[in-house]
Amino acid sequence: MFEELLAQLGTERHQPLLKMCNDFEVFGCFALTELKHGSNAKEIKTTAHYDPKTEEFIINTPTVEDSKVWVGNLGKTATHAAVYAQLYTPDGVCHGMHIFIVPIRDTKTMSLLPGVIVGEMGPKAGLNGIDNGFATFNNVRIPRENMLNRTGDVTPDGRYVSPFKDQSKRFGISLGALSNGRVGLTHYAACFMNIALSTAIRYAAVRKQFGPSPGNEMPILEYQLHQYRLMPALAICFMWRNFSNVFFCNLAEFLMGLFTKDKSERQSELGKEIHAISCVSKPVSSWTTQQVIQECREACGGQGYLKANRFGDLRNSNDPLLTFEGDNNVLMQQTSNHLLSAFEDFAKTSQVPETPLNLLQFLKRFDEMKRFKLNLTDKSSLLNHKTIMDLFDWLICFIIKQSYDKLDASLKSGKDSFTARNDNQVFHSKSLAIIFMERLLIDRFLQKMSSNTDKSLEPVLNRLFFTAALYFIDKHATLFYQGSVFNGDLPIRLIRQSLVELCAELKCEAIGLIDSIAPPDYVLNTPLGVSTGEVYKASYTNMLQSSGAFDIIGDIEHLMNKTRFGSLKSKI
Repeated sequence: MFEELLAQLGTERHQPLLKMCNDFEVFGCFALTELKHGSNAKEIKTTAHYDPKTEEFIINTPTVEDSKVWVGNLGKTATHAAVYAQLYTPDGVCHGMHIFIVPIRDTKTMSLLPGVIVGEMGPKAGLNGIDNGFATFNNVRIPRENMLNRTGDVTPDGRYVSPFKDQSKRFGISLGALSNGRVGLTHYAACFMNIALSTAIRYAAVRKQFGPSPGNEMPILEYQLHQYRLMPALAICFMWRNFSNVFFCNLAEFLMGLFTKDKSERQSELGKEIHAISCVSKPVSSWTTQQVIQECREACGGQGYLKANRFGDLRNSNDPLLTFEGDNNVLMQQTSNHLLSAFEDFAKTSQVPETPLNLLQFLKRFDEMKRFKLNLTDKSSLLNHKTIMDLFDWLICFIIKQSYDKLDASLKSGKDSFTARNDNQVFHSKSLAIIFMERLLIDRFLQKMSSNTDKSLEPVLNRLFFTAALYFIDKHATLFYQGSVFNGDLPIRLIRQSLVELCAELKCEAIGLIDSIAPPDYVLNTPLGVSTGEVYKASYTNMLQSSGAFDIIGDIEHLMNKTRFGSLKSKI
């Protein structure tokens, strides 16, 4: 992230440092989060005051509450930090958050530089291979050129200048640049999901338990309940894999705009949209992965509890994703706020703006969706792409209207904007953000399917699509009944019947699907997930090779002294 910031938000004067990074002469870190201001980045308190006499910035930590924390690579190894601080010019004006490159350690001796206090935060529940540090700065002076100045700069005499006259444009581009981490974490979550499912599904195809007659055991993957536990998760995993790849391409387009110094309105809007998506994709993907890992661990029975099968490590490795780059529940409010602001404009003008990623196109169907009723006759009327997108478009239109109406009523009652939004967080803003993300997953996968030219893949792609879509729809059944889109028990009966049948069909292709996405065995590194299917041989070999498997306690005297018999012996 340090190098990316130099490349994206730096200019020509930062190229020497960027080369030193690439040559491994310096090691950087990303210092945004503060002890007291974790998710509220706008309110960080670290300051950067410009001194025109020496043409230097003075970086300072006002109090211990403002210490930089959770900085990867900082505790032991970083020589430089990209420090986010509030920029103050000599006239006393604060120009908001900017990024400053602050030397931390001598690059030859690794000793801390004057004015810098740095340490390692200590052991964590997982990911202890990552060195997370804390830092405080006591009036540390850095050259004026150490400010990353792509979106704003300070002249030698202390004047603030920016190529963006419109502050919202500068903010939009800054938001896009801050989204890198969340885009990456969205992908990481999908990778953890992939590993857990690779192990659980391969084991389910081999593990036999019970059966129609004695001596005739069935693989547990043949059982309906086991299929329902794993097949929707497999379909959703494919949804996230596709989405994270497409979303990375969106980010790459934005980064190319930064590299080419694009100052257009489109570039700013693209940055805002990427920010809005990443603020919900990271939370929903990490929550989904948490649930999938746990389900996969339980689906492997007692074997899933062995450390060698990695579910415990996967849970611990995924767990920090729930708070990395912002707590999930707090972060999603960025997305719901973006959507509600857009809906407010739509309510006033009835116009839907054309944006780079077309996130608001569902609003074009808003009037149509108000009149929408689901008319199902049989399974075929449910399992078609148009019906699915109609249901998701109705759902997002319904929940955004519910959320907006509640917010508007709160404002009209005299509440200030902060209080009104705060009172709207549970019903319905959180649901709005999650439904928006689920619709985006479905829409992006449908777009991917439409570009597929291999007709032989259509059946399995459709099974994945409908399985994931119906799983989401079933989860929101209450809202469909609340909005009178569903009437009677036929819709929910057809949805659940179709979902069970799709799981049974998908079961037949589960191993092929897993083989197409699973990492090599030496990376998967779990006895239950070996691609050969020889899970029992691999598990037994693992037990034989387990550290301490054949250790013995020692002689009887040692045993007596270590147990309750030792106290009896002393009394005798």
